Amino acid sequence: MKAQRAMRSGELHSSKNLLRLIALGALLLAFLLRAYRLDHQELRGDEAFGYFFVQRTYAGMIEATVALAEPHPVGSYFVLKPWLSLAGDGEFALRFPSVWFGVLAVALTLRLALRLGFRRATALLATLLLALSPYAVWHSQDARMYSMSMALTVAAVWLGVETLQRQRSRWGLAYVAVAWLALHTHYYAAFALAALTFFVATRALFVPNARSSLARWLMWQTIVAALYLPWLLSVAGIIGSYGGNGDSPDFWSMAQRSLSVFAVGEMAPAEQRTAWAVAAGLLLAIAVLRLGAGSPTDRRTLWLLICYFALPVLIIWWSAWERPIFNERYLAVSAPAFALLIAAAFDGRRFSGPREPLLRGAALLLLAALLAGMTLSLYRHYADPAYSKTRGWRDLAAALERFSAGLPAEQVRIAQNFPDPTLWYYYRGAVEHIVLPPGPHDEAGARAAVDALAKAGVRRILLPLQPAANWDDRDLAVAALAQSPYDRVDEERVGVWPLLLYAGQPSPRVEKEINALFENGFLLHGVSGLEEQQVVPGGLLTFTLVGMRPPGDVGALKLSVQLLNDDGALATQQDLPLTEWRRGDGRTMTRNYGLRLPAELPPGGYRLIAVLYDPTIEGLPRIRTMDGAELVELATFRIEE
Repeated sequence: MKAQRAMRSGELHSSKNLLRLIALGALLLAFLLRAYRLDHQELRGDEAFGYFFVQRTYAGMIEATVALAEPHPVGSYFVLKPWLSLAGDGEFALRFPSVWFGVLAVALTLRLALRLGFRRATALLATLLLALSPYAVWHSQDARMYSMSMALTVAAVWLGVETLQRQRSRWGLAYVAVAWLALHTHYYAAFALAALTFFVATRALFVPNARSSLARWLMWQTIVAALYLPWLLSVAGIIGSYGGNGDSPDFWSMAQRSLSVFAVGEMAPAEQRTAWAVAAGLLLAIAVLRLGAGSPTDRRTLWLLICYFALPVLIIWWSAWERPIFNERYLAVSAPAFALLIAAAFDGRRFSGPREPLLRGAALLLLAALLAGMTLSLYRHYADPAYSKTRGWRDLAAALERFSAGLPAEQVRIAQNFPDPTLWYYYRGAVEHIVLPPGPHDEAGARAAVDALAKAGVRRILLPLQPAANWDDRDLAVAALAQSPYDRVDEERVGVWPLLLYAGQPSPRVEKEINALFENGFLLHGVSGLEEQQVVPGGLLTFTLVGMRPPGDVGALKLSVQLLNDDGALATQQDLPLTEWRRGDGRTMTRNYGLRLPAELPPGGYRLIAVLYDPTIEGLPRIRTMDGAELVELATFRIEE
């Protein structure tokens, strides 16, 4: 007898060790998937906003939340600030807290599954599903609060279950603390807490034995509410007035999008999402069938998971009826419940007869399909640029560095037609930036801002043009610059943006007189803007030419400005028709030029020359000066080794 008990004890001990080993493997997998290529994709706008938001003091963050009507509480920012002071502000460091909370959510899901009475294999399956979840991985690689919210809400649900089952104050106090933290991480954590209360209240209504726990549970929820009330009162206006960052789908669209994103994330092609939603729905139906036909404990677990999964989603959908606020990222609190329900398709009652193998076979096929879909989505997330957050911010920052070089920083400005903070995370150069227009749809403000640049002596403006329907829907930035002393001298496609390059000489002063009179009567009077300017390989050379119109029509005449090396070989050039020059007083005319410099410019001497020619005549003959010269020298430069 003792030998049998010892054998059973040894088997149980071995089983527990195996469970721990597999659980550790699942957690390691969760960590590797979340840390892999963590800094490969660029930050998105919300991530960059969080980085700049935490540059304030703790008190400053609270004040800014109210002043800026920031629609999220400060909990995640309070965690991020000290972490960045230790780890630095690189993309990996910025996102790593989300990795940690993502792994914590996986671990807590296992703990919750075991507390709910799942078989060990089923609990491990739920853990593995959340570890592999493309939706959870994406948010664990995003420097926002959604991964933290997921971890804290699943912790609150677990502690809530412990409080209900153990009826001990220490569990209740732990629940209160975690619930309070969850509410300070994301306001929608309240929906998970509401789901718990709904579960307790409905059980008390229909199960007499459960009524004794209702009053005590409401006490704990009242404590949470009382502790949270001061913050809630200070931000009530923000929560109520938030306009939303999503849409208002109908019920079936909401159901399809929610099930699909929980199943395979947002990296699945749009045409496949309905199929994935159906597969997930069928697995959920099998879970409901098994647990619903099982023991009273199974049915209690089923009702809790339905409340935990469905109520937050439905409340978020309902709140989007009046404003476009439905967004898949807001559903993060329900992701662990989805994993638990999918795993429950393999738990609960075993049916007799042919139904059991049919049900199990269908569940296995659906699970295999789901795992395949998860794997493909993860591959797209890591390797397919079409599903990447990356838009070209790093390339844009490098281009701005190149095109701002050559002039003193105070003579250059970077303008944005939308105040996207991501650029300022990536561009760390000395050039100041402005927002143009300075406010949403502010036409007068845009013109005033450009006038201020001219008065400040700014000679070069770099404008990465973003789609900005809610800020610059009528190209006000481009229009304001078109009505200013600045000319668009070049344009380059960088990432998803056209980068517009403007140059101008705000002062009418001619820095160097040329006074070259051409045979047709055109006078090249002088050049401005080359003082203090250097030739930087890969950069831009900008300047202003001043001339006098010829007595007759300029026709198709073009003035070509060319950069030649010591051997007379052409390095770069820009040809502009005289018809595009600006008219001034009398016959005066001006034009701003911008020469794109090659990335490879060997050391040595260079000459900047001007050539006048008629492109309509065969052979493009040059028009000579009255001195018989075919070209006019504007300036010389030297590139040192």
